[in-house]
Amino acid sequence: YCEEPLGRDEYPAFGDSRSAAAAVFAFYRFWDSYASRMHFSWADEHNPLEAPNRFVRRAMEKENKSTRAKARRERTEELVRLNAELARAKSEADDANLSKTRFLAAASHDILQPLNAARLYATTLVERIDKDPVGKETELVRNMDASLEAVEEILTALLEISRLDAGAMKPELSVFRIDDILGQLKIELTPLAREQGLRVDFVPSSLSVRSDRRLLRRLLQNLISNAIKYTVKGRVLVGVRRRGEDIEVQVLDTGLGIPESQQKAIFREFERLAAAAKTARGLGLGLSIVERISRVLDHRIRVRSKPAHGSLFSVLVPLSAANAAAAESMGEAPPAPPTPLSGLHVLAIDNEPRILAGMNHLLMGWGCVVTVGADLAEARAALETRGITPEVIIADYHLDDSDGISAIAALREAYGADLPAILATADRSPEVRDLAASHNIRVLNKPLRPAALRALLSQWRVTRGAAE
Repeated sequence: YCEEPLGRDEYPAFGDSRSAAAAVFAFYRFWDSYASRMHFSWADEHNPLEAPNRFVRRAMEKENKSTRAKARRERTEELVRLNAELARAKSEADDANLSKTRFLAAASHDILQPLNAARLYATTLVERIDKDPVGKETELVRNMDASLEAVEEILTALLEISRLDAGAMKPELSVFRIDDILGQLKIELTPLAREQGLRVDFVPSSLSVRSDRRLLRRLLQNLISNAIKYTVKGRVLVGVRRRGEDIEVQVLDTGLGIPESQQKAIFREFERLAAAAKTARGLGLGLSIVERISRVLDHRIRVRSKPAHGSLFSVLVPLSAANAAAAESMGEAPPAPPTPLSGLHVLAIDNEPRILAGMNHLLMGWGCVVTVGADLAEARAALETRGITPEVIIADYHLDDSDGISAIAALREAYGADLPAILATADRSPEVRDLAASHNIRVLNKPLRPAALRALLSQWRVTRGAAE
């Protein structure tokens, strides 16, 4: 095993006097050759003069290992500390954001109450000047009404976004006819389209879907009102198509159209196209709400559009398992003219005097006979004094000593269980809506939209007239 093997004559013979010395010499040469290949020498290992060096080297190697291990531990501890601080900061930011969102959602009643009163007064003034459009005040009143409507839309949109982001809106799935929603939206939005000189058509459908009625209605309302708002001339068409196990509710318009590169951006908050900003006012929150509701419902939104050729927005909604047949063909009746409300007896209950006065002016402007009260006792006393039986009740939810639902229930005991009733409230919680629905009470959120209120009153009057 030596690096240079011994010659033939150099191998020690057994019993030779040179054998011990030769063996030691051979081992030394082997070890020196091996040690040199392993980067240390036998002499260094056993040389007394190298002992301090060996000690220093070993101490340094041990210290280096200890230093590296300590550095690794310190780096690990620093990363753990930084990750913990980052997680804590993120948690605090999320809590702050959620607190802000919850505050906005909870404060909606106080925020919207004064705006509701202002809108009622402004609408009354606009309707009065429409009957006698003379004087410089006409344009001022219309501008005031438009400004209040814009503020109303912005606040309502922000409050809805805050509730969606806070997780306050949970889907409550049920089976219902899609035409129930589309019929309501037709009554509500047809007057808006007429004001802009547009034709809006709703194709009837007998199909039933499984979804959250309230959230789906809000989603479709935003899509249809957006189509009306950004269509300068032409028409808006709303219809339903079957897509396997789903239906596709389509909203087509002959409006501005959207470039393909912008068809995702329009669903972000405050995102508006330059052409759209010149066509209609707004902040770009409507489609952001649509996108959020579609995520809550797990309903897919589709967009197809081409600039100057209009747009098609649609939503896929699961078809109810109860649907075994396709939609029946139904004839489209022409939109009925607005029903006069002259002589309709309306009882309005609200603990806010300004809102009550504004409601009184608005309803009287439509020809209604109005009785008002701040609470149940005052409303009963006013009805008895005038000897009037109400045909419709409009009550605020938050009253001083009770709530609007309890007041409506008590009045129905006296004037008939089928007495139509509206709960006017800024409280958008599912609990209030469910409670109202269980008592067969329609909910209109504050700020009240006069057009929606008038459409609902007209619908009830036509239904009641047909029953009689």
